[in-house]
Amino acid sequence: MKIVWISSWPPRPCGIAIYSLELVDALRKKGNEVHVVCHPDGGSPSEENIYPILDITRIGWDEEVYSIVKSLHPEIVHIQYEDNLYMTNNDYAAGLFRPVFRWKVEENFPIVATYHSVYSKLDKRRALYIDLMQRLVDAGIVHEMPQWANLSINLGRVMKDVYVIPHGAKDGVSVSKEEAKKSLGLKGKKIVGMIGWFTPNKGFHRVIGMWDRLSKKLGSDVYLVLAGEARMKQPSQEKYKKKLLSLIEKCKAKDKIKVILGSFTPEEYEKILASFDMMVMPYAFASQSGNLAHSFSLGVPAIATAVGGLKTEIETSRAGIVVPPDDDEELERAIITLTKDDSLREKCSQKAILYVKKKISWSIVADKHLRLYRKLLSKKQIPERDVRFEAMLGERPLLM
Repeated sequence: MKIVWISSWPPRPCGIAIYSLELVDALRKKGNEVHVVCHPDGGSPSEENIYPILDITRIGWDEEVYSIVKSLHPEIVHIQYEDNLYMTNNDYAAGLFRPVFRWKVEENFPIVATYHSVYSKLDKRRALYIDLMQRLVDAGIVHEMPQWANLSINLGRVMKDVYVIPHGAKDGVSVSKEEAKKSLGLKGKKIVGMIGWFTPNKGFHRVIGMWDRLSKKLGSDVYLVLAGEARMKQPSQEKYKKKLLSLIEKCKAKDKIKVILGSFTPEEYEKILASFDMMVMPYAFASQSGNLAHSFSLGVPAIATAVGGLKTEIETSRAGIVVPPDDDEELERAIITLTKDDSLREKCSQKAILYVKKKISWSIVADKHLRLYRKLLSKKQIPERDVRFEAMLGERPLLM
């Protein structure tokens, strides 16, 4: 099958870029021909079938995307949607509608869109955007059932052409935990870890705020690792980064906190995450999480608030502990429990690895995509009947 994939792409430091890289690799391993249309900071000279022409800083980027896709004669076009990937001068990513509309009118290939950020409550802009896009594409994809339900609630209609396909994860990943800890200068220590972009909704400040109490209860061999960075040109994230670093400076137990700033390569990211004995995700809200999927790959138990897909994934996998949102007491109790109970951590770790193998490996996720693609292609091959026209020509009039 010939697929054109429209998305961010490594080395761009972006979760959707990594998601695309890993899923496209799985699709290619199953014998499919995948061409990737990405931003200018994606791809390398040695990569084949990569077209880094999606330059949203230039007028006419949408025409270039339209033209390159048309020239490739795909069987399927699949767009990875996050509004920041296609937004030009605060136009709310409206430029993406132009090529999609033209393909819909002129071409006969199905168009699929994956919506990565669907929250319980969507603002008017995002709800309207997805509603309009979904009327153009042949199918939408979300990663969790709560996302599907939230779409229908926010848009006020049942989303019959939206499918749930989970965020995939690598199966059989082998990274030495002890070597990973050694590389951070924390050999032999237990690590409570938090990782990701410094967005305020992730609630990292909550754990830092309770670290003095936690450190006393957990002992001198337990460290908190905060790894991540603020995205460029994101004032709210820069402000939050300053808040986190200020809170750490005020901690009496700051000598038991290690901060790793940066946007990491996939290899660096895996090594940091592999060093964690647990990952803490005290999010205020979430749609789903690539960080959580990666933690499952590495057998890292997770503690997360019961929001969005985090709750669903942890309860389904049984690879961690879910705590109520905004309940610091329960969050603190969960961290203490999982840190001190080696047997529980090991059970959660094994559950995470098994969950990847049985449910969300990239191979399984790729098969789910291919089944959807084949379904859409078969529908395209059957001409749509215009029942209104047939009724007008029939002997019996339509009932009024």
